[in-house]
Parts: sequence; C-alpha cells; structure tokens
Amino acid sequence: MLHSGKRCFTRGGQIMRHREKGRRLPDIDVLARGFLRRGLSEHPDAAKHVANIGDIENMSAWELLNLAKTMGVDPAAMIRSVEQEDDKRWTYSHHNPGFTGELEFDLVLELLGRKVTRKAKIAYTHTPEWEYWDRLKQAPYIGWASSSWQIELQAVPQEQDEDGNWVDLEPYWMQLEELTRDDIIPTEVWDVLLDAVDDKCKVEDSERRRVAAAKATSPAKTSRRRH
Repeated sequence: MLHSGKRCFTRGGQIMRHREKGRRLPDIDVLARGFLRRGLSEHPDAAKHVANIGDIENMSAWELLNLAKTMGVDPAAMIRSVEQEDDKRWTYSHHNPGFTGELEFDLVLELLGRKVTRKAKIAYTHTPEWEYWDRLKQAPYIGWASSSWQIELQAVPQEQDEDGNWVDLEPYWMQLEELTRDDIIPTEVWDVLLDAVDDKCKVEDSERRRVAAAKATSPAKTSRRRH
C-alpha cells in the first residue's frame, strides 16, 4: 500500500491481492475496508442485494469484494470516492465548525475545609456526529465530528478598604490550561461537561432550523416603485 499523510491508497487504483493456502485473497487494510463498507452501505442499490443493510458492517474483505462485483461497483474507485469525501468533510469542518460558543458553570474549590465557588466556562468549537443546520450552507449537513475547548475561570481580585476589610474588585476571566491536562480531572467528568455542550448545540440547532423554516415560509418582500 502507498501512504500519503494520514490516508492509505490502493496501488495504481487496484486492490492488491496475495495468495494464502492456495486461495487468492484480497489485501485491503482496515481503513480501506471501512471506506468500502460505508460506500456499499450507502449505495442506492444496496438493498437490492442484501436482506439487511446492517449485515454489510460484518462482512469480510472477500464478501465485500463479492458484493461490489455483484452490484457492478469498482471497489478501488469506491474506496477513493469515500476517502475523498471524508477529506472534504474534514477540511470544511476544520475551517467551519458546526458550533462555536461558551457554556458557563460553577466551579467549587476546596482548601483545608474552606470552600469557594467561582464562575467558570468552557469555550468550545464543536462539530457533532449528528446532522445539524449549517449556517454557511443554509442546509442540513453532517460534518466531521470533532471538538476543541478551553476552560476559563472568573478570577475575583480583592483589596482592603479603609477599615481593613477585604472587598471584591472587578472580576476578570483567565484560562485554566493546567486543568485540561490528562489525569487532572477524571474522564467521566469531562464526558458530563462535553455532553452538556452537545445538548446546548442541539438547542441552538433547533433554533437555527426554526429561523430557517420561518424565512422559507415568509412572503417575499416586493419592492415599491415610485410612479
């Protein structure tokens, strides 16, 4: 196989083969096999050749190639097509994440039995696995699922007044880079936080769709001409 960056391609546009115990078997790596499975599963004629589309997911490489042959599909061309489509989705989502926003929450700090609560927030970009209304395309879209985020904490400086009492000053936001390092916070806590981000994005998606539907059904404004 030839390698280019993170992708693997079939040599010369052909599926390579080898012989094993007298049988000529397909030599397809795991990534290419996944592309072929997905391409066959999404093919409009797939239901005509398999009783259950879900069965394609469990097919061996040999079974996948036989199915492709039965459907009249060039497996190497299908692998390249699915891979190229994935590259397009990755590039688009990288430059145009599905959602960008912030989610505030309370962060409780405890030191020697004393607790203090500070406002915190996760600033994120999030492209979900589910279909969402893309604001740039103005249409439903399934992007390349990925997320990036940073945690910020609202710091509250203090100073003493004339009577020696501590008073709070204007708060400001600061990044907590150490908090996002591995092994600081358990994975299940991050899962709860990121699930909350995903839920917030679903609410925003519903609002996007509502606005888009309203625009689509609203009467077009006619221009007024002076006579």
